[in-house]
Amino acid sequence: MGSDVDITKSRWGDATFLSRFRHFSRLTDPFNCLKTSSQLDEARDVVVSYKSVGVLPEGGLEGLWRAKYLYESAHHPETGERQNLIGRMSFQVPGGMVITGILLAFYKSPV
Repeated sequence: MGSDVDITKSRWGDATFLSRFRHFSRLTDPFNCLKTSSQLDEARDVVVSYKSVGVLPEGGLEGLWRAKYLYESAHHPETGERQNLIGRMSFQVPGGMVITGILLAFYKSPV
């Protein structure tokens, strides 16, 4: 059973602000930082398999989209190599909050 879903593009398109926001929030979901190496490998295998063969995984279309966003949040877009935790898209929001908190905590005000 093949499918003609184009997973190289956003699931929701980019016609509206809401569709771009949904794509970005799914890609930068901080809970993706908690995924194990085996879950990341499984997502990579699903995406690579779908791109080469075009057959939907056991989880169906929803499972394919989950795997796509998990794969894209943890792997480099050009090389496909898995990024370390700090370099992942899903780490940018919580990591940025920690850095900003530290900077604010140790800021010395002349007032």
